[in-house]
Amino acid sequence: MDLEAVVMKNKEGFNETDKAIVSYLLQYPEAASKLSLMELAQKLYVSKSAIFRLSKKLGLSGFSELKFELSELTAKKAQREKYAQGLNFDANLQKILEETVKYFKGLNLTDLFNDLDRAETIYIYSTGWQQQIIAEYLAHSFFLIGKKAIILPSARDEVSMLGRSVKTNDMLFVISFGGFNKTILEELKKIDAVNNKLKLVSLTSWQPGKIASLSNYSFFFKTTPFQFSNQNAVTFSSAYVLIDLLMNEYGKHCGL
Repeated sequence: MDLEAVVMKNKEGFNETDKAIVSYLLQYPEAASKLSLMELAQKLYVSKSAIFRLSKKLGLSGFSELKFELSELTAKKAQREKYAQGLNFDANLQKILEETVKYFKGLNLTDLFNDLDRAETIYIYSTGWQQQIIAEYLAHSFFLIGKKAIILPSARDEVSMLGRSVKTNDMLFVISFGGFNKTILEELKKIDAVNNKLKLVSLTSWQPGKIASLSNYSFFFKTTPFQFSNQNAVTFSSAYVLIDLLMNEYGKHCGL
């Protein structure tokens, strides 16, 4: 049954109470499907019998079947939204990349580039498998411009040892989606206590997190969901573009 179509077909026979109920049901099907008959009646300031009569007008056996149809409508709306999101993926991605370039052009990179000049070794740490791929891309980019970069395994012990082994002016790049990873935050605080001469650079999602607040330099990227996403999968294209922009600008700084 298509609840929306049935409502449209029978709307001429609705009284004012029916219209008020239907308006809420179609606008908030998920919330309505979770309410009991009494709760829905109280929320809409109508009688239980008014909701039951409406169910009958729609060709349903009663409130239980109405709740089932509301659940079905919720699923259909979610599917439509997901499809619409997929159609907008290209436009969203283009907008994000344009915003990334605009954001980059507003950065003052002089101090960062001077620190990169002095750094003998650049360490890179990431907090997820997609971030690990970005770390590998960043390391390769540094290699191309003649900088030594080491990717740290995503293990707490590796980060713990870093504070005791790095040399003055070395740098640590941390790549994290949310910027709130508790484990890495604890270790970064320890590193700072042991070796406060290590320069920290963070690359995190657009909303600043605690990792960014601990960093000497912080950079942000935006994401957008994939069309097929059912587990919050997103594209990190903005992060790669940001790295390319950084490497290109640093190359010009070095006269490469």
